[in-house]
Parts: sequence; C-alpha cells; structure tokens
Amino acid sequence: MEFSGLSVDIALNTLGQLIPLLVGVLIGIAVLEVVLYQFLTKVVKTKHALPYTLLAPAIIALFVFMIYPLVFNVALAFSDLKRSTFPCYSPVAIGECELDHTYGVDYAVQNFADVFVRQRDGEIVGWGRLLRTADSTFPILFARTVLWTVTNVIFHFSIGMGLALIMNQKIRFKGLYRALIVIPWAIPAVIVGLTWKQEFHAQYGFVNNLITALGGTAVSWLDDPTAAFIAVVFVNIWLGVPFYMVMLLGGMQSIPGEYYEAASMDGASAFQRFNKITMPLLRPIVIPAVTLDVIWTFNKLDIIFLITGGGPQESTNILVSALYNAAFGPAATQELGFAAAFSIIIFIILFLFALIWITTSGGLKEIYDR
Repeated sequence: MEFSGLSVDIALNTLGQLIPLLVGVLIGIAVLEVVLYQFLTKVVKTKHALPYTLLAPAIIALFVFMIYPLVFNVALAFSDLKRSTFPCYSPVAIGECELDHTYGVDYAVQNFADVFVRQRDGEIVGWGRLLRTADSTFPILFARTVLWTVTNVIFHFSIGMGLALIMNQKIRFKGLYRALIVIPWAIPAVIVGLTWKQEFHAQYGFVNNLITALGGTAVSWLDDPTAAFIAVVFVNIWLGVPFYMVMLLGGMQSIPGEYYEAASMDGASAFQRFNKITMPLLRPIVIPAVTLDVIWTFNKLDIIFLITGGGPQESTNILVSALYNAAFGPAATQELGFAAAFSIIIFIILFLFALIWITTSGGLKEIYDR
C-alpha cells in the first residue's frame, strides 16, 4: 500500500507539472494564430490567410519534430560524442556538468569510414566493436538486411494479395474473417515479440510441439543461426500481411464491377481479368505500399531485438540492430557520433531506393499527367 501511495503521489505531481505547461502551450498557440491571421489579412493582404494560419501549427511541429532532429543528427555525425565524453549521462547530473566533446570534419570522416571499416591499424573500430563474431562485415550485414527485407516484402504482398482476392468474393462471415486477419496488426509489437519467443522455445514452445505431433523433429529455433533467421522472418511476415490485405482489399472494392462484367462477356479468363484490370488499377496503391513496406522492414528492429537479440552468433543482426547497439548498447560501445553517421548511411540507402523505385515503377506517372 505504501508503494501504491507513493506511485499515486508521483503521478499527481507529474500531472501537476504537465497541466500548466500544456495550458501555456495551448494559450501560446492560440495567441500566435491570432497574431499571424491579423498579419496575413492586414499586412500581407492575402486571400489565403485562413488556410495559412491553420497550417502554421503543423508546419512548426514538422520543423520541431522532424527537421530539427535531422539537422541535429547530421551535426552529431561531425562530433566525437560517446559515452566516455558524455559525463552528464545521468539525468540527475545533466544540468551540472558540461559535455566533453568537439566537432570537426575529421571526426565526420572517421565516423563515416568506421561504418564500412572493421579494423584500422590492427584495432577494431566502429561497428566492429558491436559484433562478437570476427566474420561480420558491413557487406554481410547489408546483404542480410536486403535478404530480410526482400523476403518479407515478397511474402507480405503475395499473401496479402491472395487474402484480399478471397475477401473480395461473396463469402459467408466475411467480416469475421477480416477481423481475425487484422488481429496481428492490432497487437503491440512488444507483445508479439515476447509471445513468439516463447512459442519458438526448443522444449516447451508450441511450434516444436506441433512439429513433433506431426512426426517431425524438434528444431532449436533460437540456438541455430539459420533457424533463428527463419523464425524472425516468419513472425514479421505474420505481422505484415494484414497491412497489404487491408490496402489491396480497399483498392479492389473501389474498382467498378462493370469492368469485370464487360471482360467476362468478351471471354476473358479470371487470370486475364486480374492481369488486365485488377493489377493496373491497383498500381497507385501497390507502389506506395511496397515503398512503405520496404522502408519499415529495412528499419524493423523490435522483432529481432525481442526474439533473438541479433543472435545466435549475430546471425539475425541487420544494419539497424547494429546501429541500435552503437547508440544504446553496453556503455563501452555507446558512440553517438558514429551512430549518427551510421543512421545517415541507412537514410541515404533508403532514400536512393525510394527515389529509384518510385521513378522507374511509374509511381508518379498519374501526378505528372495531371
């Protein structure tokens, strides 16, 4: 009871501090909105004063929560900031001491080079310190990340498309089936990861119990490198299929039925109707969905972190998990400048992919044609 009372006191004190702050922020936003509207109407004299005024908070929030962190991250890549130069790491002492780090181009060159180089002058550097196995290199991590991403996206799309085609038919209990399929998408990833980790337990897990019940041999899912990689891929596929099913089903239901009726009257087969009507009309949905899925999967840390932690023997480590270890791993390896450079490399890879994919796939064709 004493602990409970203490927790309530802490919660009330926190709310007492937050409520005045939130009220002050809301009042400040309201005052700024009024001032901005008056400025636009009486000084600038634009007829779009109201839309600009309403968009102003969103633009400010975009700068504060997206643009500023990106700029700060780039600046951090030009520093030697790490745990050893961060004496104020404790929140209690953060206002009582100064950071002991410097900025410079030399640090940026070293941080970016360490992303690709494992050893320098015989000393393990960069992400090399984050991985325990000697044969882990950036190309291997990158190749494993690409394999992880491509495998997941292919199965996400294929299974999602199949389920969407089934759900688009006239079947009984369609609403129930749709709700059951969407359940994995609604469950928090933390719960999913911890639950599936237990299900892949070598002795007590449901997966091995099912395999042995069917006459197979139990697999050490979390101890064997190949089996562990298959396990995390399977879980992520299970999580990602509902996204495609919902997106594609919504697109299919927006296609006029007259198109299919006319094609049937002309003797088109089911495959021809799918290939000539469904897929072309789903293109504006498929291209953005695949783009988002690639970016999400490439950066998918939670499932790997919760189920395998990157093991065994770093066999499930991908680029983003190595980045996580660089920034938030053991104290000896918390190198924030290097982690910032690492994150910029990952951003460039994904930006180039999105640019090339959307351009070559015709994802912007409809926008250009307008």
